Amino acid sequence: MLKNIKFILFAVPLFVLSVAASHAVVQLVDTESTGTRQNIDNNITSGVIATGSGTQGDFEVIMCGTFSDGNNSFLDPAPGDWSTLDNGECGGNGTCILGIFGRSGNSADSSEIACNWTDPTNAFAAGSFRYSGVDSENPVIDIACETGGSAEFMIAPSVITEPGSAVIRVVSNSINNTTFQPDQILEGQFIAVGVSNQSGQYATEIGRSFAFPEGGPTGDYEFGFSEAFDWRACTIALRMEPTEIPTLSEWGMIAAATGLMIVGVYFAVRRRKIQDA
Repeated sequence: MLKNIKFILFAVPLFVLSVAASHAVVQLVDTESTGTRQNIDNNITSGVIATGSGTQGDFEVIMCGTFSDGNNSFLDPAPGDWSTLDNGECGGNGTCILGIFGRSGNSADSSEIACNWTDPTNAFAAGSFRYSGVDSENPVIDIACETGGSAEFMIAPSVITEPGSAVIRVVSNSINNTTFQPDQILEGQFIAVGVSNQSGQYATEIGRSFAFPEGGPTGDYEFGFSEAFDWRACTIALRMEPTEIPTLSEWGMIAAATGLMIVGVYFAVRRRKIQDA
């Protein structure tokens, strides 16, 4: 009987903790991409990207790219209430811009969102990732960006992330090959290209989503390419929703339930002994 009681005292709290600890994890549920190739000078200031479908409350990230002569900038996407995660020029000659925006979605269905910018251009490229299990109150752990021109690699810089997070690596302009970090698990990716043959403007957007079950430094991520282009590369770490750890009152209820179970076991064993006597 004593062995049974010790087992119950150990097993019940362990079961509760294991259920709570496995409750939240960031998971990629959908990805979309689009590229506008224009052979005529039509001077666009907007391009549309879909968010992908999932469940209500998913966290949606859209990554938009277009041409810039050094003065262009992204405006707020529409419709919806979006937070700006990055809005910056590429390095080198600055011939592109990257805009990254996030929100908690209010619909399970895919939505068409317009990326908007100030100066008319002739090329647009964008992609989106949709995640479940992201903390709706404080979704972003960290974001860091790097820019450059002619170089062997485009580098998305390292950030410090948390266990169970998702990490996005995104770059504006061109890619030919990739060097993978050994401790990263690739979940999904998109590649989108927009080119204007008449004006020579181009916009390329590449995004990759990784799971980081252990947390810690992500390390730099190298997008390799064979031609020299201006570029901007970013790393975004997304926080998982809070794990449901029992409160003090809940622990009291667990202790009371455990006590009742022990009493039940005691009387069951005693009754069995009386019946066997």
